[in-house]
Amino acid sequence: MFTCDYHIHTNISQCAMENMEMQQIIRVQEERGMTEIGFADHCYGFRYRMKNVEEAKKKLSKCETSIKVHFGVEAHILQYRMPSIGVEFASFFDYVLMAPNHYHIPGVAKPDANKPGLIAVHEIYMFEATVNCPLTDVVAHPFVFFPKVFGITEEEMTDFSLEIMSHIDDKRLASALDTAADLGIGIELSPKFISFGQAHLVDFYRLCLEHQVKLFIGSGAHSFDELNKMSSLEPIISELGITERHLWHPHEWKW
Repeated sequence: MFTCDYHIHTNISQCAMENMEMQQIIRVQEERGMTEIGFADHCYGFRYRMKNVEEAKKKLSKCETSIKVHFGVEAHILQYRMPSIGVEFASFFDYVLMAPNHYHIPGVAKPDANKPGLIAVHEIYMFEATVNCPLTDVVAHPFVFFPKVFGITEEEMTDFSLEIMSHIDDKRLASALDTAADLGIGIELSPKFISFGQAHLVDFYRLCLEHQVKLFIGSGAHSFDELNKMSSLEPIISELGITERHLWHPHEWKW
């Protein structure tokens, strides 16, 4: 199992648990044997103010640790050519995770109806928009669908997601993955697809590897319990034959 997790939320994100403090997270990750982690709070957690970002970076710089810690951000696509953050805001971070399907957030373009065929058309459109956005370093949880967003149970999500994926245009998906590979954009591999009963997405991650797209390991954790779910990726990593050369890592920026 790899010892990195680049998608961790602190309590800067309003949806994270209050006890998700930077120093506490670092301590827990050290105990778990992690060698490299990344904080990636939601862009709206900073209220889009540079001052808040600078305060968070200053707080991080005071944390004592022996592991490598990166400072990223999770943004989202509102619609084609319209990300939730601009270039200046993005420049404060080591990397930008761009989510194509944050449909629960006001202002994000949503599918016209709750029908698998229409959702598939919209999802590939949003995936293409994310890959083609100049600010995107990594695509956050593509094709991982959250049950509550579609008003269905977790038990119903498996069949619902399977039907959506059966309607995805293979040629458009392949083309988007080729673009991602050419641009060095990573695709997030998160235990959330297992938690939400969408294990069939292993086929999507296999396709990513076939198109030379690197995978980004991230828990997407909002709590300490979710940090522990990373172990559920072990059989997936083994099945896909993922090695270090298949992984996306943040750049080592020299300022």
